[in-house]
Amino acid sequence: MKHLSDDNTVYKQYRQFYYKYYFLKEKDTLLVKLYTKPEHIAPFDLSWKLERKSKLTFEQDYTAIHYLAMTVKAGDYFGKASLLQYDYLSKERRGMKHEQTGLVEVCSDISITPPTEGHFLITELNPHPEIREPLVKDNTWYSTYTTSDVGGSDKWKTWQGAVEVSSSYRIRDIQTIKTNIGFLKCFIIDANAQSSVGETRLVAYYNEEYGFVKLNFTNIDGSYLVMDINSVKKF
Repeated sequence: MKHLSDDNTVYKQYRQFYYKYYFLKEKDTLLVKLYTKPEHIAPFDLSWKLERKSKLTFEQDYTAIHYLAMTVKAGDYFGKASLLQYDYLSKERRGMKHEQTGLVEVCSDISITPPTEGHFLITELNPHPEIREPLVKDNTWYSTYTTSDVGGSDKWKTWQGAVEVSSSYRIRDIQTIKTNIGFLKCFIIDANAQSSVGETRLVAYYNEEYGFVKLNFTNIDGSYLVMDINSVKKF
């Protein structure tokens, strides 16, 4: 059976992209801790917390996320996109939780849904990482998508029902940057998103072999989420 990911050239089936990440808020570098007590379910706002990276404490029922693993799986996402799985990993790269979503890759046009588990739900209002042809400086495009109806969180901002998010994109520059997997030529994309809730931004670094190798989100509460590629492999 043919899947939408069969024709992908960057985000191929079973390719795994490992990212280091951190949130930056009021000059504090923060990691997310998930509630991981077996066979217990906590309310959403208690199922995760933010803690300073430099002063992580041990808590029996919480585990800090140090890495995100993004894997292209066999199958389709509701028949409209390639199936993408995010795994939330401990410092020892032990999986704690995972979620599945979608990515679209058609020739050089690519759009990826960001992670949304725990505090990462804040990305629902952010521009999605996107690249579109032609891959030249000053190319611009626009996208519109709709959030889930979860309604956000009191920890950053709440809303009622699903929200439409409209994003504009521009390839600002083409540069070679240093990453954890080497020096890579990247298309630097500036994106702005507008919704009834407010404005968010994204600076994305896209490489034609490894995809999005660095993502700098400006979130709805003024905090930042930075995701840096750490390794790429096929399992």
